[in-house]
Amino acid sequence: MHYTEHQPSPALAQHLECFWFLTSTDSSPGTSATERVLPDGCVEWIFHMGSPFQRAISTGITGNGGEWEPQPRSFVVGELTRFLLLQRTGDVGVMGVRFRPGGAYRFLPGPLSDFTDRTVPTGDVWGREGTYLEEAVLEAGNNMQRQHLVEGFLFQRLVNTTARPRFDATVKEIIRTRGQTRVFDLANSVGWSSRQLERDFLVSFGLSPKSFSRIIRFQNLLRLVGEGALREWTSLALEGGYADQPHMVREFREFAGHSPAERGVAAGEFASNFVSPRRLAALLGPS
Repeated sequence: MHYTEHQPSPALAQHLECFWFLTSTDSSPGTSATERVLPDGCVEWIFHMGSPFQRAISTGITGNGGEWEPQPRSFVVGELTRFLLLQRTGDVGVMGVRFRPGGAYRFLPGPLSDFTDRTVPTGDVWGREGTYLEEAVLEAGNNMQRQHLVEGFLFQRLVNTTARPRFDATVKEIIRTRGQTRVFDLANSVGWSSRQLERDFLVSFGLSPKSFSRIIRFQNLLRLVGEGALREWTSLALEGGYADQPHMVREFREFAGHSPAERGVAAGEFASNFVSPRRLAALLGPS
């Protein structure tokens, strides 16, 4: 598979991490291997120009077995609270729009909690305008045109919405501290009560601040493991903000479907791009 990323226009860069494109016509054995997408605090908007992937709709704790259904031609996938399993069904041609953590509320109608752990077709999100855009993107001649169409659509929504500075500041603080700040302290830092912060996060993010903090701790642990430095698991747990090693393993298994020591369970050829050292550095900032 060929995976590339392109930066958004400056007007949208504060809210979008990137546009990514995936192509493949490889029909050799093994190309339908399962891809494991992990929670990272980012909403994604997906367009399938090729054969849509299929996703598991029922899995065990480790993601074995289950039933599968095809994804829509284009859709928004909200915040994930556990891993997502995908398989290709034919020739691949995908464009993904990756919002930064907390960056999607300026563009999506309604509370973001309506999208959590859900795949919502573009037309159901934005109505007729979304359907027209989907048709235009799928019929466009190249990826540059597709990105330009989506950026124009998003910019129109950006200029008609208002920023939420306290919420934005709290998201940045959770990322800066690698998810290791208490909700009470986060709320106090922006002049809210813990209950106010919880309510606003469900509307503007789709998760509670505690759940987002757990995901950021998990992503930071992936970064620490990916650095390849020789560390004991106990040291990794403490450095990552976990109470102890069993706590770390429980959290990791909940999000990934396997323990951090089970290195043989790969994310997949495509999904591994989402947990690469370069990508985690972009998500979390400098070590």
